[in-house]
Amino acid sequence: MGFIKACRHHLARESKRMKRKSMVIKRRRRRDMCKSHKLMPEIPFDLVIEILARLPAKSLMRFKSVSKVWSSLICSRTFTNRLIRVTSSAPRLYVTLSFLENSDRKTKLLSSSFSPSSDITTTMSSFVIDQDLTIPAMKGYYFSHVFRGLMCFVKEPGVQIYNTTTKQLVVLPDIEESNILVEDHMNKRIMYCIGHDPVHDQYKVVCIVARPGEGFGELRMWLTEYWVFILEGNESSRWRKIACPSPHLPITGILNTNGCMHYVAWIRVLDPMLVSFDFSSEEISMLQAPKDIRWFKSDPIEYYGRVALLDHFGLGREGTMNLWVMEDGEKNMWSKKTLVVHPSQMDIVNSISLRVEGTTRNNEVILVPQNKNYTQTDQVIVESHDTSLLYFFLYDLQKNLMRKVEIKETPYQTTVWDVVGLDDVENFMYL
Repeated sequence: MGFIKACRHHLARESKRMKRKSMVIKRRRRRDMCKSHKLMPEIPFDLVIEILARLPAKSLMRFKSVSKVWSSLICSRTFTNRLIRVTSSAPRLYVTLSFLENSDRKTKLLSSSFSPSSDITTTMSSFVIDQDLTIPAMKGYYFSHVFRGLMCFVKEPGVQIYNTTTKQLVVLPDIEESNILVEDHMNKRIMYCIGHDPVHDQYKVVCIVARPGEGFGELRMWLTEYWVFILEGNESSRWRKIACPSPHLPITGILNTNGCMHYVAWIRVLDPMLVSFDFSSEEISMLQAPKDIRWFKSDPIEYYGRVALLDHFGLGREGTMNLWVMEDGEKNMWSKKTLVVHPSQMDIVNSISLRVEGTTRNNEVILVPQNKNYTQTDQVIVESHDTSLLYFFLYDLQKNLMRKVEIKETPYQTTVWDVVGLDDVENFMYL
């Protein structure tokens, strides 16, 4: 009932404005109605909302052109919040392909759905590519990540946000006031992250900019800037600088969960800290990472709702990984669990280098064949694999079981490919 009341309140002003402009149309309608012996019953507004809420994204985007009232309703935040759907069957997988066509380098962004012949909960074995999401504006950008149906494309220092449901793309403005971005420093690092502020119901994009400062070795310091941009703002929206209490250098990817983002960083060389940013309060906090963790092969993941660090340095050599789970953030207490790959699967981890791309809702670690390298200026380079077969692995943290997942019906044959994200949300938010 609260949702319907909010929708009615949202449309009240729009309806009044349109009524004043439609006197001629009303007179014609009355004339036509008088000629009819039978009046068509009017569909209750509550029922209209219920019908629209059950339609697929493609239909809703088309129905925006029915009237200004419908367009206003479909684009309203109250209505789109109701339409954020976690897909009931399985997530969608996103991959990129790169190949030469008439001496021109082409890059494709493809989406694949879970194969109906597999069981997502037990024996998921394949995805089938069924959508081409490539648009010309993506050219020159690399795929950063996907969060709740929103994709982040980066061409440093620029960034674009793409809604995979509505197919809307927005280019965010440059961060003109940054002191680090304007510098021609070869070792600066730029990271972007899309997140949701549950308190104010806002989607935000965070940009972290860092570079080495003065000093050498353990005495080296860092320069760090934090910038926040609110999506859905007006045309005058701009990046805001957030105070960073301890300058640091991010050294891992980002975990985004429960309204916060987490990553491992150096405040001092070889002294890793877990950095957390709250999307609601916009506050930064830090915890000491476990002392004996091997930071260069560790990534933050979500483990049954808790923040954890997965040290996979020994995966290829010994078939082992160390899982550090945060038990008490205030007391900085971590528990450690050693995972051992089954001997029958050692040939998998011995033959290929893997990287961590997060976890599924079933708490399986997503392991992707590693083919990303970085230049001295931190530019991403995607290199060739030894096969055109697209695949990745799922590792069950409870059962110590690894499964290979194939991606079928690829429309292009190439060895330059990358599995870039898994997402299970349809987001109807209007950017």
